[in-house]
Amino acid sequence: MKALTEQGLPVNNHRSVSSVVNDKNYDKKEDYPMDVIKKALPILLVMFLCFTVLAACDRNRNDKGGDRTRAVSEVQPSGDAGSGETDAAQNEDTKKAKSLPPMTAENITLSYASWENEVLTTHLAKRFMEKYPNITVEVITLPLEGYNDALLNLVASGQMPDAFWILGECDFAIANQLLGDMTEFWENDPESDNVLKTINEGRFGYYGTDRKWATPVKFFPETIFANKALFEQLNVEMPPMDWTWEEMVEYVKKMTVPELGIYGFNQYRRIVTWYPVAADDNCWGEFGWDGQSFDFTNWADGINLEAELINGGYHAPPFGSDEAEKAFGDRNMWAADSGKIAFQFDAWWTFNNLFAQDKYLEKGLIYVPYLVPRAKGTTSKHTMGTLDFGGISSATEYPREAYELLKFMNWSEEGWMAKLEAYSTLTNPDGSRLSLDALPITLSEKVWQEVRKFFPGDDDPYGRGPWFDYFLEHCKEPIPYGGTMIPGFATFLAEGYAGVEDAVINGGVNAHDFVRDLTEKANAANREAMKAFETYE
Repeated sequence: MKALTEQGLPVNNHRSVSSVVNDKNYDKKEDYPMDVIKKALPILLVMFLCFTVLAACDRNRNDKGGDRTRAVSEVQPSGDAGSGETDAAQNEDTKKAKSLPPMTAENITLSYASWENEVLTTHLAKRFMEKYPNITVEVITLPLEGYNDALLNLVASGQMPDAFWILGECDFAIANQLLGDMTEFWENDPESDNVLKTINEGRFGYYGTDRKWATPVKFFPETIFANKALFEQLNVEMPPMDWTWEEMVEYVKKMTVPELGIYGFNQYRRIVTWYPVAADDNCWGEFGWDGQSFDFTNWADGINLEAELINGGYHAPPFGSDEAEKAFGDRNMWAADSGKIAFQFDAWWTFNNLFAQDKYLEKGLIYVPYLVPRAKGTTSKHTMGTLDFGGISSATEYPREAYELLKFMNWSEEGWMAKLEAYSTLTNPDGSRLSLDALPITLSEKVWQEVRKFFPGDDDPYGRGPWFDYFLEHCKEPIPYGGTMIPGFATFLAEGYAGVEDAVINGGVNAHDFVRDLTEKANAANREAMKAFETYE
């Protein structure tokens, strides 16, 4: 298979991109056995809230009387149906009724583990302790390389963090019984209503059960970076910011000029992963996951299109190839660094880590962000995004306080304002400023207004402001990669998917020939993984 790996990829390129078979940083995860996770019973707060909680529980149970494996009709993520004045009023009343149990007044210590920048996490922990003087927070920064092993070593030594991030597939955390039940806190926390819309609509972190085990802690929208300077060079008008998928493909073809060594696109993130979400309003996960099961039909259309564009010469030549040397004058140059591609399919962090740097701007490489477009005929604003998840420990003695710590460090308005303070004032040990890499999970207007100030605006000398205005306003409905949210997805990749993309891209096989087999294998892997939840006590 032709290599499509790239040179000069940004930091954080560890993210789980399950379908990126050409990404040199993609790690295939092991097939972990699914163990049973302990469940904590919900604590009813006051008589008024009892009715609300019990009613919600009834809606989430199937006709077996509360089995944790949800009924077919109920596991489907909720959409916008039923939204009217009456529903809005009821939702507002529900929000007002929500409240959390009080925090302990005892002197306690909580530990928090992640691979996040330690200067940032230390600052956030300090602000949390100022708010709760009786709580001491121990920050544990684990290396990205070997993070899961390091986390298990803490568990083995009796030092399991009270709150922590999950690296990669959810199966790892589930199989090792790391996750505590945070349903009571999430569903009774008013702040949980004011997060990225898809988190609650798609029930992210419930893993197909009626219990909340984890939640997104970092958000990176998938991004198509358009080479503004190249469009000006070729005298081609920039695409509309609200472009469609079909328009994107047209621009890729229009901007390919082989005789000048110019190509329509280069990809670190891929069409095969993006397309099923872009083409279907009811797709809630990678490869055609609808919240309950897979259908690989749109996957097939996506990988067929990717093969067509690669084999048609619209994709930049493979890294290290004779074609790359001929086009760029350097066979080992990252295509986006050459200035000869129109679009770089990538992740959000690439802007601050690379394209915002003077060394790019001084070379005339002016990249602006575009949303991954949706196909004609669809109506949602969903696009793929990189979402890292986190949870509270199944072994913590202080689940209420651990939840509050996890929230403050990752998605609350107050915590995000503390983050912005750090990004504005603090430096790394080498003297460099902290980089605002991820975007907020909270929908707080105050937070997003402040975040906007960290990116090119009206006074930008390169004229990038309007693109950032549009992008940051419309990127707030992400769908996570499969391994982070679909039990059994990693097993399917390891056991049922290998070699398929090569057969389509290089072997000329029509991807629709694989649809039935892949759909059955992926659904079987999910069903097998879900069996663990049937025995929850």
